[in-house]
Amino acid sequence: MKEKLNSLSNAEKKLASWIMDNPQEVISMNVTHLAKEANSSPATIVRLCYSLGLDGFTDLKLQLSKNLPQIKENLHTDIVKDEEIHQIKKKLKFNLNNSFEETYNLLDDEALNKAVTFIEANTNIFTFGIGASGLVSEDLHQKFTRIGRNIFFSKDSHLMATSLVSNSSSATFIAISNSGEKQEVIHLARIAKNQNIPVIVITSSPDSSLAILADALLITSRASEAPIRSSATNSMMVQLFTADIIFSMYASRNYEDTLNKLNISRQIIDTLK
Repeated sequence: MKEKLNSLSNAEKKLASWIMDNPQEVISMNVTHLAKEANSSPATIVRLCYSLGLDGFTDLKLQLSKNLPQIKENLHTDIVKDEEIHQIKKKLKFNLNNSFEETYNLLDDEALNKAVTFIEANTNIFTFGIGASGLVSEDLHQKFTRIGRNIFFSKDSHLMATSLVSNSSSATFIAISNSGEKQEVIHLARIAKNQNIPVIVITSSPDSSLAILADALLITSRASEAPIRSSATNSMMVQLFTADIIFSMYASRNYEDTLNKLNISRQIIDTLK
């Protein structure tokens, strides 16, 4: 609810806020009772459930009941002042587990298959992201470099742009942005499209400007913004999770060659120790 609050209608947002303030009471209510207590309507309750991806009001109550212990401990909240070490550990672990589980369910197998097929079919790989997403691009660069793939990554969007337009081989572009609205990433994706380079997008926003440009769209968990930015950690971790899935799928499909290249890379690295 917190993550999707800003995307809800005003009536749904008001109802969701009431439910978040009174989760235990909702578990024992029926639709009519909740509508009366929250100054809402049965139709709004049903719409909210569907907006949250639930099957209906019964499913909402089941989810609230299942998560009530964590709700009571405020594990869904951001880091607060003078918080105990054990609570910080528990809160971060809980939120990360939720993000991984949601991303697991959101990632579409067909989209993943299409993404890896693009990588296999084309000679070069380009990848770009900003901030935490840039670290994920860098991780992809490191992974594919070790198995001998031509992959280009730079934090300089101008250099990325010139590299895309001067590319003379078949290529794939992997664009990473949690919000899907980073202008530099969108601009590079448009350049790739103009160059007939297929675009793989990793984002938590399926309706974003970047997502619209995707030839293969990989959706991750959407983390709400928070003062301490623990949400930025969550978004980066699920992006890394997605990147690992892409690499693991590629390695599995190209097992012998990948294993051979990794062994060669490991031997070279060992000589530097």
